[in-house]
Amino acid sequence: MATTDPTPVRATPEHLIVETTSTESVAGSVIPSISVKGITLASLGHLQVMRYVYTLVEAQQVYFEGRPLAAMPGIREAVVEWLTPGQQIVSKPTGRYSVLHAYTGKKNIIQPQVMQKEVASLPLGYIDLFGEDPAEGVRLYGRADVPFVTRGSANPIAAAYYNSETQRLQIIQNPDPKTLMSRFAARAPRGAVPVG
Repeated sequence: MATTDPTPVRATPEHLIVETTSTESVAGSVIPSISVKGITLASLGHLQVMRYVYTLVEAQQVYFEGRPLAAMPGIREAVVEWLTPGQQIVSKPTGRYSVLHAYTGKKNIIQPQVMQKEVASLPLGYIDLFGEDPAEGVRLYGRADVPFVTRGSANPIAAAYYNSETQRLQIIQNPDPKTLMSRFAARAPRGAVPVG
């Protein structure tokens, strides 16, 4: 018996990269700061960079022997496809687009401080929390041309659009978390129908 399947999708080369930063006192609580007469001589800071990557995807309709399938192919369809690969089960674009959360990762940066001045920055590698990063080589944190914007009490945020085919990076100068997704979805080709 076939099981239902969400609409299959095809990833486009369009991505939205969002990074936020926050400071944590985890390292400071493990390694206490050194203070003399209320003046902190040495301490250990910790900066965390959270990275989220979203991909614009196009919905696909799956067909078996020319008829649309409403669910995953069953045993019969799988056997027929195995006997004649690529001829019986095919997918075609529908013209409908959506945004897929493709990746979440975290980078820790240890920042030793002497006399309240940072003396070093020791970045650790990214920890992959979810998915695979489709824009792995493109970083926002640490670039002089990428502004991290703070709104109210929220953590600083930076964002950019990235096309993995053309390698074009378009930095969003004043990213608003409330409109990032809708503006990214609006980048779908003209005449596209939103999914969801």
